[in-house]
Formats: sequence, structure tokens, C-alpha cells
Amino acid sequence: MIIFLTIIIIKGENNEYSKGYGVGIVFDDAKCLKYVGDSIDQPLCDNRLFNGGKSIYSTIIQIDNKNISSQESTKKEILKSFEAITFLQDQCDDLLYTQFSLCDLNFSPCVETTPKITPVQNISLPQRLCKSVCDRMVSNCPRLSLKIDCSISFLFPEIGTEYNLTQFGYTENNGLYKVPCIDPTEGYNLVADQMELIQACPYPLLLKNSSDPKYSTDKGYTYLPPTNCVLTCPMPNYTKKQWQQVYDMAKTLSSISFVCACYNIVTFGILNRKRNTKYNICITLMSTSIALVYLTDIIKFSYGIEEFLCPEPGRSAVQNDAACGITGAMFHFGITYCCCWAMTMSIVLFCSVRRIKLFYFRHFIIGNTIFTTITTIILLSAKKMIAGTGYIECWVRERWFVIPLFWLPCGIALSIGVFCIAGVIHEIYNISKKVNIRESEFILRQIKPFSLVFSVAGSFIYLFIFFFDVERKIDFYKSAVADYVFCLLSGGTEETCFTTGPNYTSFFIFYFFIRIFGVLFFSIYGTSRIARDIWSEVVFDEVRSRLSQTSQNESGIARNNSRNDISIGKNNNSKNSKNSKNSNSDTDNYVLFLLYSTGDGIECHTNGPSYNPYYMFYFFLINVTSKNARDSWCELFVKIKSTLSETSSTNSDNGSGISDQKEKQHQQQPNQIKLEKI
Repeated sequence: MIIFLTIIIIKGENNEYSKGYGVGIVFDDAKCLKYVGDSIDQPLCDNRLFNGGKSIYSTIIQIDNKNISSQESTKKEILKSFEAITFLQDQCDDLLYTQFSLCDLNFSPCVETTPKITPVQNISLPQRLCKSVCDRMVSNCPRLSLKIDCSISFLFPEIGTEYNLTQFGYTENNGLYKVPCIDPTEGYNLVADQMELIQACPYPLLLKNSSDPKYSTDKGYTYLPPTNCVLTCPMPNYTKKQWQQVYDMAKTLSSISFVCACYNIVTFGILNRKRNTKYNICITLMSTSIALVYLTDIIKFSYGIEEFLCPEPGRSAVQNDAACGITGAMFHFGITYCCCWAMTMSIVLFCSVRRIKLFYFRHFIIGNTIFTTITTIILLSAKKMIAGTGYIECWVRERWFVIPLFWLPCGIALSIGVFCIAGVIHEIYNISKKVNIRESEFILRQIKPFSLVFSVAGSFIYLFIFFFDVERKIDFYKSAVADYVFCLLSGGTEETCFTTGPNYTSFFIFYFFIRIFGVLFFSIYGTSRIARDIWSEVVFDEVRSRLSQTSQNESGIARNNSRNDISIGKNNNSKNSKNSKNSNSDTDNYVLFLLYSTGDGIECHTNGPSYNPYYMFYFFLINVTSKNARDSWCELFVKIKSTLSETSSTNSDNGSGISDQKEKQHQQQPNQIKLEKI
């Protein structure tokens, strides 16, 4: 194009064009047409054209085998110009005049010759913008000089443009037809006070009216100053695929962690009847807190994560949205309460090991609950809950609220917790040295405490580092939005242009750690010996209770049948009545035995229940594992040991000596039995 224009200019110089005039190019298929008008959703040049849009220089172009006016493609070009101008409002003056001038530059007024001028054919010619207009635009906005060169007389002549119409029958002035340039200044001055700057936003940014309370920042819109353009929701920090990976991870891990937390609640809070210690209460309340956090994720994903984070295009969910307000309060209460109980549990363990007397445990419950409730109420009253601006949950983003009400107190609480756990491990190590426990055995015993310290504390430390690193770079992230806008203005798309934010891997790990605590607490507490004992006792007691009830019902039926048989025998033979009464208990025992024996015995000797193949197993489970059975085995072992001791005694012992020794052993036997039980 530059070479072509150069040839035209050289040719013009050879034809001795008039000074102050530019060289015009003639297209014999050009037409003078009415302005096609602006689109409904995007105003452009209506009421801004020199001749009101009555006659615009146009050519017919073919797109997809369709003849389309060049005005349609020109509208796209001027829209890009308006998008660029929108983001220059804080750098340029009188941009409204620039818009008027750009409309006349792109939609040039059209002049059509008559047969008197060009007998061969009527020719349509454009009127160019005067150079003085271009100079004013550039002086008002120097940034425009990067795109507009006012020295090009072809576009910006000082007086007008000369067109060579010799081939069309024009003979005057050596065939050079003069068309004066236009200056929209006079018309602009008449309507400038009534017009406003048209703002346009490059896709995918959205245009909203920031002065309208309906679209204020308090409603969840993120404006890009000095424009009315708002960022998309969610924040375009990452690709759609990366966002989906974060969503999938959060959905899967939150569901698993919620189940694990509920398991701990059921184990230590509901089923635990014999071990209601302070330690187990801490585990229960800490698991309840973390379950509350994961419940918010379940609500979000059942609601629809994108619909939850972004209720409307370009708008992030805020506290006034019911779902955001409720889940935000739940999230803050849960995560804060969890930190408080993690600290409390550490203090309880430390004081127990060091034998330090604590004040009443209920004071911890009252203090933790009051602190968490107050901070939650303060945050809700400030109405700072928001979602979607680079995060996947509704929570507080204002640093002057979230730091003093969460990060600072929770950081102190977790520091105390780490110190106490370290003290517990050190105290256990000292005790282990006194009782001569091998070092390898000591290390094995401390795997879970070490895991607790490094996993929980390490995770929170990472969260602290990530949060404050983001806060430290927040101004850089905001300033980098200009690069994102420039990318869009340069023709980029939402697949190629992104805002600058935290590293994706760090961002992913941040949310991974938040949602792994449920699994972590389950692996530490839910798989502990105490948890296994609780479930063993509950399951065994339940099974034993049910089996005992079943056996009592079955034996009752058999006992009634047996008594009926005995009553019949008493009527037939009164002589055997005494034997029948004496054998009544024996018959009951026999029936009980038959219940756990073969079906033949029951069918032959009683009219009791039908055969159940699992009775033998039930009989073993109830009786062999009972306390009486264990005591009997202990007594047997003691007797065997006593017998072996007697056999090993020397033959020289007299009868009285042996008798005394047996009596002494008999007196010591209860202590031995007790020792064996222990």
C-alpha cells in the first residue's frame, strides 16, 4: 500500500498538482450512499457526521459471495478506534472532538459529479479531513501521533484534494477536479455541550454505567479506570481449562474431606461414650468446624460454581446475594473456629504431659465461640464478602478487615499450637529416655505427632505466605491490567490475553491445602487406636446386644415348649412329677444347647424354632469372648503355672513344708490372676 501511494504521489508531482492539495484516487465503482446507521447495542457515528450521514463515500465489497457496503467493515474499524480512545480518557483532552473527527475520517462525505463535469460517467469522490483538524486531534492527545500521521496529504490535505478525471471526460484544469476538505469544528461547537463521549470496550470486557447504582462496585462489578469497562467474571488470570481443573479439584477433595470430617464427628462426638476427654472434644469440634468449611463447597457446586461466583455477566457475587452471604459466614466461622480448636488441643496436650493445671475447659469453649462469632459478625456488618475476583469462595478480600480479624489472630493461635506440640514431643522424648525406649522405637511412636505438626502447621504457613505474597504484589497485578487491555486492543482474544495474577501452580496448591484438612485430620485421628477402639466397642456391643436378644427370644420359645411337654408327662404319670420338677432347669439348659447345635436335636427333642446355621458362630462370639471366658482362661494359666512350680520343688521337702507352700501359693493366687488380667 505504501508503494502504491508513493507511485500516486510521484505521478501527482509530475502532473504538477496545486500546492495545498492532496492527491486523490478515483474508484469508478464507488457510490454515494446514506449512512447505514449504528447498531442497537453500540452507538458510533450517528449525529456526529459532517453532513448528517446523508451521503457517505462507499464502495461495494464481496464477503462470502455477498455484496456488502464498505460501511459495514468501516464500522468495525472505527469501533476499534473508539475502544482505544476509551482507555485514553486520563491521558488526553477533548476526546469528544476526536470522535467527531474520526467519524468524518472513516465515513467521508461524498461528492458526485454530474454529466456536465464528467460526460462519460458520473463519479463519486470523497471529501477528506483538513490537516488543521488532524493537528488539533494530535495536540489534544499526543498518543494519537503513534497511529495518525498528519503530514500525509492524501488523507489530510490543507485545502482540498485533486482527482484526475481526464479519462471520464473532464478537461478543465488539466483534468484535475478539486474537492475541498472538511472541517467539522463549527458543527461540533454547536452540539458539544449536548453530547457525551462514547465508550466502547474490547471483548470480552463489558460496558456498564458506573454512575448507575445498579452497576456500582458494591454490587460486584470491577471497573477498569478511567473507563466504564468491567472485567469478566471469573477473573481472566488463567485459561478456562485451568479454572476447570481448580473447580474439579475443589469439588472432589471437598466432598472427600467432608465425609472424613463427618466420620471424626460421629466417632469422637456421637459414638464415644466412655472417652469424653478434653482431647476428644477438641477433635470433635475441630472436625465440625472443618466440615462447615467443606459444606460451603458442596452448596456452591450443587448451586453451580460459575453461577454462584458470577450471578450475572461481569458481576461477582457479593454479600447481598443470599448464597454468597451465607456461605461466606459459614466459611469464616468454620476456618476460624478450626484454628482456635487446633490451638486449644495443643494446649491441652501440653498441659497434660507437663501436669499443668488448667482452668475450666468450658472457658475454652466459651472463649473460642465468642471470638469466632464476634469476628464473623464484624465482617458481615462491614458487608465485605465477595466472590469471583480470582477466588473460588465467597469471603473477605479487604486487607484491613481480613488481616486483623483472621490472619493475625489465627497466626498467633497456630504459633502457640506449634510451640505446644513441640513441647509435647520434647517431653515424651525425655520420658522415653528414662524408661530406656530405643531411639528407633521412639521415632516410630512420634510419627503421628510429627505428621500433625508438619502437615497442619506447614499447610497454614504456606497459606500465610501465599496470601501475603499476593497482597505484596497486588499493586503490580493492578498495573499489569493495562497490558491485558493492550492485548485485547491489538486483536487478542480471551484465549490469548490474560491478566497478571498469582502463579497458577501456587494458586492451585493454595486451594488444595485448604481442602485437604478433612483427609488430614482423618488420617491422624480417624485411624488412631482410640477411634478403632470406639468403633470396636460400639459394633461389638451392638452385635452382642442383638444376638443376646435373639438368643433370649429363641430360648424363651423353647423353654415354653419344653414346659408344655413336662406338663403333659405329669398328667400321664404322677409318679414322675418330682423328677420332672428337678429336671426343669436341665431341660432349659438342654434347649439352649440345642439352639446352637444341629437341627436334628431340636426337631427330635423339642418343638422349638427351626434350625439356624449361624447359631454356632453366635454362640462362640457371645460366650468365648465374654469376660467370664477370659477370666477362666486366666485362672487356668495360673493353675498350670502353680502346678509346674510344685513339680519343680525338691523331693527333700517334707509334707508340712509342701502344705505350707501350697497354702502360701493359694493366698497369692488372686494377685497373680489380677496381674495376668493387666
